[in-house]
Amino acid sequence: MPKGKRKGKYEHRRTEQEYSSEEDAGIDMTNDNYSETSGQSDLKSIHDEGENDSQEKLEEKVLEIIDGLSARANAARASALVSLRAALQRRYLAPVLSNQRATLADHVARALRRGRDAERRAAAAVAPLLALQIGEEGTEEFMAEVRPALVAACTDKTSSLETRAECCSSLAALCYLLEEDVNEILEIMQMYETIFSSCYLKGDGSVKVSGAAVEEGAWCGAALDAWSVLLGGLPAPAAQHALQAAPPGWARLPGLLRAAALDVRLAAGAALAVAHEAAPHLAERPHELLDLLEQLARDSHKYRAKRDRKLQRATFRDILKYFEEDAAPSVAVRVGAETLQCDTWAALGAYAALAAALGAGLQALAPHARPLRAALGLDDVLPADALPKAKLNKLQRHLQNTAACKARTLARNKNRDKRSAALAL
Repeated sequence: MPKGKRKGKYEHRRTEQEYSSEEDAGIDMTNDNYSETSGQSDLKSIHDEGENDSQEKLEEKVLEIIDGLSARANAARASALVSLRAALQRRYLAPVLSNQRATLADHVARALRRGRDAERRAAAAVAPLLALQIGEEGTEEFMAEVRPALVAACTDKTSSLETRAECCSSLAALCYLLEEDVNEILEIMQMYETIFSSCYLKGDGSVKVSGAAVEEGAWCGAALDAWSVLLGGLPAPAAQHALQAAPPGWARLPGLLRAAALDVRLAAGAALAVAHEAAPHLAERPHELLDLLEQLARDSHKYRAKRDRKLQRATFRDILKYFEEDAAPSVAVRVGAETLQCDTWAALGAYAALAAALGAGLQALAPHARPLRAALGLDDVLPADALPKAKLNKLQRHLQNTAACKARTLARNKNRDKRSAALAL
């Protein structure tokens, strides 16, 4: 027999003897001779270091993006604005942006005034997020520079309809969050009324049916939605005065339910519900209005798209129920660790507008931005136990799972030893 085989067999026996002798001596071969507290502290320190590195990398990236806003090409500036919006939706970066307030306001206002469609849309989309992220001390200056540019962009005929609609929605979210002057809000509502007034009925009561009316439906619908959002945020006396003294009021709103564009019809139904909540004693519910709401809730015309019919019926069923039974839909929305209860049409419209304007930033900014918390009806101060927990990366999750598996194994082995001892007795 070759020597190698005998040597391997001898080594195998020797290894078994060494292992058995070490086990007899009480030596733990699994190297678990450290405490769980030290393991948890090591894991926590690794998590904190990884979180700090991620925060620093994001801050460096944001500063690079801000430098890219000065690029000469329109496409490059638009891309930088889109990247900035994506970064602002991830985390609260007020400490970093507080030193860049004037620069950011200038870039956004310039993009809205002189940029092309893509740059204007990107600037309008990032404006509400920037207003909440730059800190409360700089919001007044930001609003003073950006709001007039947004107002001008909403009615600029040289821009596309999609860009104008985006500017209308962004301006409504910005004013709902940060504007405190009621007169300024009423002026902006009048500007919105000049946009969707093109969808009013003709003098003989007939509906305007044309290619332009259908094409401008999204723009007019966005303006009408923005008008109703601002109406729902007004104090009761100001809202009643707006419905009495300024158009559209109850005289023109029902006529918008017959508009050719679906967006305008849906926005008109929500606006009627918000107006009824704001001034119930002024609201009139004639049989003609209820019949029209019932027709829209049961619309089955085949010349309309199936998706449009389904959306219209679902929306106007709730509106008809509200006007008949005064029962507004109640929706519970999860915002981070808190729950937001929307039980009025004004609250539903405001949440929808803010969610569309902020996107994922609604969850990231809710624990920090006081104007956003006030707009959503949340408490001024977030409880300490409700603060959002940072996510672990792949390595941290692996280490955490490994530590948990080891702890389960040790506990299971102890139970097995006790059970074996009990059976031996």
